[in-house]
Amino acid sequence: MDDIDSRTGAARVFGETLFFTKDPENIKCILATGFDHWSLGANRIAEMSKYLGYGIFTNEGKAWKHSREMLRPCFERSAVADVSVFDKHTERFLNILPKDGTEVDLQPLFHELTLDIATEFLFGRSTNSLDRGEHSEEVQEFIEAFEYLNNPFSNETVEKWGNLGIFLPDKKQKNSIKIIQDFTDKVIDEELRSKSSSPTKDEKRYIFLDELVAATSDRTVIRSELLNILLAGRDTTAALLSNLIWELPRHPAILSRLRTEIADIVGSGTPTYDQLKDMKYLRAIVNESQRLYPIVPANSREALRDTTIPRGGGPDGQSPLLVPKGCYVSYMTYSMHRDESLYGTDALEFKPERWLDPGFRPGWAYIPFSGGPRVCIGQNFALTEAMFVVVRLVQEFDFERKDFEEWVEKLTITCTGAGGCRLGLTRRDE
Repeated sequence: MDDIDSRTGAARVFGETLFFTKDPENIKCILATGFDHWSLGANRIAEMSKYLGYGIFTNEGKAWKHSREMLRPCFERSAVADVSVFDKHTERFLNILPKDGTEVDLQPLFHELTLDIATEFLFGRSTNSLDRGEHSEEVQEFIEAFEYLNNPFSNETVEKWGNLGIFLPDKKQKNSIKIIQDFTDKVIDEELRSKSSSPTKDEKRYIFLDELVAATSDRTVIRSELLNILLAGRDTTAALLSNLIWELPRHPAILSRLRTEIADIVGSGTPTYDQLKDMKYLRAIVNESQRLYPIVPANSREALRDTTIPRGGGPDGQSPLLVPKGCYVSYMTYSMHRDESLYGTDALEFKPERWLDPGFRPGWAYIPFSGGPRVCIGQNFALTEAMFVVVRLVQEFDFERKDFEEWVEKLTITCTGAGGCRLGLTRRDE
């Protein structure tokens, strides 16, 4: 890579010029101030739409604006503030954990938990993947297909041909897509029939699908939006939980302070939405986890026209940089979040206290949920879910560190530790 400045560079890949940046001003331009000059990229949209269809994360232009307007009410406070779905599935999660200090890897269990929560919130029915052997063959096929599609770096062709396999046809991928879409279509059809035969629903229970059905009767649109949100909401929260809990037993003082906050605000009961909002130290821990381990460690945009980013050009790299039409700029969130020139000499340390300093305002140097018009529409849901699960885990268990390796990233679509989240859990005394 040719250095343009310390935060921006370029490289020739397959004859094309690719730009890289971790400069907050460049990222702000790409995601916000110059939003209309950039696209997700035709290739990316084509690949993602095979599985997800055309929804909020694959649409652009007027179609994207329509998706966002349609989905925004689905994430209003009234929908997120009901923590009963979190509570129901978190209790199942807690009940299957060993309680005698035996080592357990929480990472795959977090993925099952967040899938169960997401499907109940979205579909009105859960996959119940935590209930071992109690779900139908149809649900099991859906779970397995979902797992397969969410890890494009370990599919059948990659296992056979190495990295070249990413570019080769994958029959299992096609079959998995069909399973996912057929399952979702069946849920939608049942909901539409239920709505027509029994128009009065249980008003106490929020179901995302109900809101979509009220907004449109187009089954393809409903399916696409459901799958778009499911993909975004499941793996991301699971990765956040895994990385955060991995850190806690490594920092006894942080864990102790968190226990004190939980005892003072929640006590031993089930946390409410308002109590979670009052937990400043827990939010600082979440923020710090997302800083060190941003769920999407890198992303990119394609220039729709000849355009510029604010920095990277000129002899000193401080002038605007020309990005020709059709070129991609990758913005490196992981590197930016760990940059000592932005976060200080302790940038690589897990230090939640930095977020309690009123003078600490990272601005565009911190983008855990992206930014600009395409900022994550479900971030409040994700934060509430993650904080709820953390509180219940800390209430119920003492944590014992079981692995002593450094954190190493696993190559998936989210920022996940290759070593999992291994620890020993012991039931706390009442």
